[in-house]
Amino acid sequence: MAQSRLKLIAACLLCGLTVALFVWNVHRYSFLGDDAFISFRYARNLCEGHGLVWNPGERVEGYTNFLWVILMAFGMLLKVNPEVLSNVIGIGSGVLVLLLLVRLSAERHGWNSPLIWLAPAVLAASRTFTAWCTGGLATMFFTMLVFWALIRFAGESEEPARSPVPSSLLFALAALTRPEGNIFAAIAGLCFLVELLRRKRTLRSFMLWLLPLALIVGTHLVWRRSYYGYWLPNSFYAKVSGFWGGQAYHYLSMFQRDYKVFLFAPLALLPLIAGRRFIHILFSAAIAVYLAYVVYVGGDRFEFRFLVPVFPLFYWLLAEGIMRTGALGKLKRGMRYTAVFAAVGVSAALWATTYSGSARPEAKKTRHDIASIEEIRAYAERRAGEGKFLRTLIEMGLLPDDLILCVTGAGAVPYYSKLPAVDLYGINDTMIAHQEIAERGVIAHEKRGSSDYMRERGVELFDRLNKLVHDVPVKNQSCNDNRGCWKSIRVGRYYLNFITFLPDAAFEARFGALLGARHITIDFEP
Repeated sequence: MAQSRLKLIAACLLCGLTVALFVWNVHRYSFLGDDAFISFRYARNLCEGHGLVWNPGERVEGYTNFLWVILMAFGMLLKVNPEVLSNVIGIGSGVLVLLLLVRLSAERHGWNSPLIWLAPAVLAASRTFTAWCTGGLATMFFTMLVFWALIRFAGESEEPARSPVPSSLLFALAALTRPEGNIFAAIAGLCFLVELLRRKRTLRSFMLWLLPLALIVGTHLVWRRSYYGYWLPNSFYAKVSGFWGGQAYHYLSMFQRDYKVFLFAPLALLPLIAGRRFIHILFSAAIAVYLAYVVYVGGDRFEFRFLVPVFPLFYWLLAEGIMRTGALGKLKRGMRYTAVFAAVGVSAALWATTYSGSARPEAKKTRHDIASIEEIRAYAERRAGEGKFLRTLIEMGLLPDDLILCVTGAGAVPYYSKLPAVDLYGINDTMIAHQEIAERGVIAHEKRGSSDYMRERGVELFDRLNKLVHDVPVKNQSCNDNRGCWKSIRVGRYYLNFITFLPDAAFEARFGALLGARHITIDFEP
């Protein structure tokens, strides 16, 4: 009785720690990334009747999260700002992931077991997990759908009488949220076929599972092909340029330096080796195949974003392995307390390394062209200020509202300025996205438009420095030969520094109002 009470008290304390840590770290690491504004712009154009487009009249799928864009558009129709709605959904998804983890463990070990809170407590201590509950992107929403789909699928396998439709719908929603959802659906489908061959499931149940998934995903695929002209999002063509093992090595080794997860990884194999339950096999296969995909593409430009979808799977298996370590004492009476203390010690070490790794000074810097959460936040805030600055100039009549931009960060500046825009790296441009690369460079930023192509697109303001508003000017050059040249326009105490492809006469006509209002005062938060 006393032992059960102690376990319950410990479970309650871990629950409180998890909740407090999650709230604190989400608050501390919350941000909006510049890429989120790409989805917001598509959603706004949809609401305004232009369709799912970046620029009205140009059908290019520059987003990689169809369902997320639709959710943002729905929020806009209800007068909810996507900057708020995106993070509300993300945080809610993170909470649901933690609840699913607890319930999954409690179903096997009981609600009074303290270790059912191990995986949630570790994730709540992780800057990567808590930060990506925000960001404005579909990262945590996608993670939640994948995790929920796999849990439901495993439950349907263990109880064949249950309807297979719910997991099918969840996999379909995941695939609509991000194309990688198809990877997890394919793994589940292969597992289903194996069970079908072993006569554990019926052909009827397989067809009931397959049809909703195929119908929903297939319909979207056909719509994409007919609407945009391609089977895959344009952003995929722009960002993925084949196998890149070297960058993947940096990506994963950085993760190891921060969180030391590979020291604990063998414990995640224990459930697979000792238990061999379907859910252990399913989770392990999902992690292995998805990580192979991450290695193939070389990771991501942002801090460990691509690893987040398998966090719940890995840390749950890890917690299961630690629990099995603690249960080894039952095999030999004299080892009982040693095994329990070992499990508690490993649990504490896992949590401590995650917490300390999240606070590493090195983790706040760009490493191997992979931007940290802090740098992503700072960049997006600056770009949002510049986009609003341009919009103010337009509303004051100092810039034309059809000025054509070329940007190196296709997010907040085009979103807030509402100007037609070309992305230098081709996320929203099919011509650039389908180029071949000569050599590897910054991941997901290896393809770029040429000056000739910028002139062809009619670019009038090229944000070449990836920063429009400056404290000091650059030199002004003549453009009479129609080549790109630097321009610097004083606006109050700031300067707009950019390249234009307009001849001098055309430049005077388009920027004349701003050139004649050098000493105006405009608020700007750099």
